Amino acid sequence: MTKETYNGKNVIWESKTKQIILVIISFIFTFSTLWVGNYKQTHFWIVIILFGLSGIFILARLLNPKNIFVTYKSKIGKEILSKRDEEFQYRTGIFDYDEKGFEITNEQIIKYYNWSDIETVYGYKIDLITYDEICMDVFTNDNEKFTITESTDGWFQFIDRLSKNINSIKISWYIDIAQPPFEQNLTLLYDRLGREDDEIRKLINKNEVNKP
Repeated sequence: MTKETYNGKNVIWESKTKQIILVIISFIFTFSTLWVGNYKQTHFWIVIILFGLSGIFILARLLNPKNIFVTYKSKIGKEILSKRDEEFQYRTGIFDYDEKGFEITNEQIIKYYNWSDIETVYGYKIDLITYDEICMDVFTNDNEKFTITESTDGWFQFIDRLSKNINSIKISWYIDIAQPPFEQNLTLLYDRLGREDDEIRKLINKNEVNKP
């Protein structure tokens, strides 16, 4: 994972005050154990190694001028999160666009689609126990299907460009589909032929059954 930086410094999402307290506690335990000096006991060396090395490691991070400690509620933390969200929304990710369509590069598979190739689009949510993830199934005129989710790299740019190239797909569809939580809310967003939802689902299920 790429290290997050801010103004040329490595961002560490931890409270600096708490790190200082941990250093003090670690060195108190270490020096107390050294003072007692029961060198022949196993727990002596466990404490020295565990607390001593931990204290040194945390202290080294604190003294490193290339590190900056921030919390999510701090002013700098909020600035970093805002910048991160903005960059995420403008990332093209696994997609590469031109005037007629887009190319998807995923797991060394490269596939190009024209916007006019898109025949049907469904939006829905999947329940991941502690949270929902919004998904989109895109069906093309050659009976292919690809699925992207809000965790797909380039998600925001794709749904934005999709709505601009297929005007009947509202940019706000994923907001509408978010409620109520933990329900699939399977929704037909677009069908080029203007077919009804039931008809499309029957065709999709039939194609799935007939796949080799």
